[in-house]
Amino acid sequence: MADHIDTDRTATAANGLVHLIRVLIREQELQPGERLGSERALAKSLGVSRSDLRTALAVLESSHEVIRKIGRAGGTVVSDGRLERNINTVESLPTIARRQGMRVSSKVLRAVIAPASPSDVRLLRLPGEHPMIYDIIRLRYIEDRPLSLEKTHLPAYLFPQFLTRDLTAPFYTMFEREYGIRPCTVDETLESVVGDEHENELLDIDPGTPLMRIHRIAYAADGYPFERAIDMYIADQMRFTMHHSGYVRLSATRDDARNVTRSDGPRPNG
Repeated sequence: MADHIDTDRTATAANGLVHLIRVLIREQELQPGERLGSERALAKSLGVSRSDLRTALAVLESSHEVIRKIGRAGGTVVSDGRLERNINTVESLPTIARRQGMRVSSKVLRAVIAPASPSDVRLLRLPGEHPMIYDIIRLRYIEDRPLSLEKTHLPAYLFPQFLTRDLTAPFYTMFEREYGIRPCTVDETLESVVGDEHENELLDIDPGTPLMRIHRIAYAADGYPFERAIDMYIADQMRFTMHHSGYVRLSATRDDARNVTRSDGPRPNG
């Protein structure tokens, strides 16, 4: 009987602390990605033990309201359950997710070698009269929920025996480790779309659900393209960011987009 009463008291205390943390987030207007602070500092500010705080944070983490990170740069970070990805990143999706305290896994739906299409030949600058590409489709999951559909074309001559490898692993890691090809820059185009019947079925979403589609070309250090991909993310599970690098990329045409000019400061739009 006493154990039952103690359990009820612990649950009541945890619920009260969860409410206090939610109030703290709301009153300070903390945005996803902002830190609540270390466990030590947060427990002190709320006047509770670190043990009670951990119980409350576990509740908030299970509902994707916060993420707890470990290590030197660790702490408790406000979350809305979305995965944050920078535009034009050369990081793999699992690496991005792991840094945010999330887990991404992959399921291979198709992996074949096929003749390159005219657009493959042009965009990947494929040599020879009859070049071949690897055509790979993967379904990506975040915490076991469908996140994205990834369609990748790779020049077969650059990655011999690639289809014999573990295709659920991060490609960029394999490119560098097994083939000495390191992604240096990427060109990406982001647009809002809806999926077709087959894509909606794979992603387990209703017809008309918004998707964010990224067309990507990745380049090695020598400026040569080695990957062409289309990623389709479920929009309400993602947040895309862009950090200003000190350069301005023109937006008028595709050709202009490859011309980069140095910016000495912010420029007004229009």
